[in-house]
Amino acid sequence: MGRSGCKKDVFSMNLKRNLAKSVIYRIISVFVGFFVTYLVTGDITTAFFVGWISEVVQFFYYFSFESVWSHYDEKRLRKLISKEFREREINVNLTLGALSDMAKEFSQVDTFLPELYNSISNFFKKMLENQQVQELHEDFEKYKRSFESIHKGRGFDPPSTEKEL
Repeated sequence: MGRSGCKKDVFSMNLKRNLAKSVIYRIISVFVGFFVTYLVTGDITTAFFVGWISEVVQFFYYFSFESVWSHYDEKRLRKLISKEFREREINVNLTLGALSDMAKEFSQVDTFLPELYNSISNFFKKMLENQQVQELHEDFEKYKRSFESIHKGRGFDPPSTEKEL
């Protein structure tokens, strides 16, 4: 099932959940509203009509409020999960040859996108700072210079913050 289908199913489940929650809450509230109105007015007919009219209006208000709240809560959670996923560290075993090949391929990328330029620049910066791959620093420096010469004069600023690759 595609991602959009899954999202639609989650929305449908939330909609059903919100509806059930609203109904249960309103059933409890109608009895509380009826009882309070009866205590204030002393008239059972007035208490019945005021209690039911109030509850019908509040039902739609609560259902709408809960649906909007759930939408933004889900959006916030997705953003948080996405951020945590992007920021987690993983251990990857790469050979020095594979890193050198990646650097060579990156050095040949010709882009007009600042985000891509900054990501590749950060890759070279991190590789040159990494002491575990010191024997490749000469190659990385050569590939970095090649990459920078391709993009010379395009107005790219050096990355101000480190970004994920």
